[in-house]
Amino acid sequence: MTEEKKNDIISYLTQFDVDVYGIADFSSYGREMVDLSADTRTRFPFAICFGVVLSTGVLDTVRNGPNPLYLHHYRQLNNRLDTIAYLLSREIERRGFNSLPFGASQVVDWRNQKAHISHKHVAELAGIGWIGRNNLLVHPSFGAHVRYNTVLTDMPLEAGKPLNMDCGMCEACATVCPAQAIKDDASKFNHLECYNMITQLKNKRNIGHHICGICVEACKGVR
Repeated sequence: MTEEKKNDIISYLTQFDVDVYGIADFSSYGREMVDLSADTRTRFPFAICFGVVLSTGVLDTVRNGPNPLYLHHYRQLNNRLDTIAYLLSREIERRGFNSLPFGASQVVDWRNQKAHISHKHVAELAGIGWIGRNNLLVHPSFGAHVRYNTVLTDMPLEAGKPLNMDCGMCEACATVCPAQAIKDDASKFNHLECYNMITQLKNKRNIGHHICGICVEACKGVR
């Protein structure tokens, strides 16, 4: 019955033309949760993670840094992901289960730049991709060209498993990072250097948002 429910809810999700999706065992999510009750993992043991691919044409314009076109596109995809999360959550509740949707890009701890949960780490847990040198979720086919969102639920589903993959010898993101925050060892990514750089770009380019996009464009997966 669990597999049947999984297929049914995934079928509903794909009506929204998502590009990637997966289910994670959220009860094993070992990362910090911000402003969520301690029992969230037990109340919502499954996480449905899904993503939409950024426009290649838009990404081509950010090789030297963020611009108004990329900012608008970024916000468009966030809005779309938020709408999908809401509709998926309501469908789950109509079926008699509980759900908890999140915002695709909602920062609740500005000092440490953290959301309620990490979509990229949920996606990693679901087997969608791996955390790359650029500190982003890397999909095997789409690289970092995907934005993600998550819905938690107590609907019994079959969870995926993390991929046994990494960036290998690829250092495309490291060679273009203006902050030199990306290191050979993915665990040594320098968050502070990255944040300081995107703050400079935000002010210098007058875009009013902490985004960069340079390493996103460079990371094209293993296709």
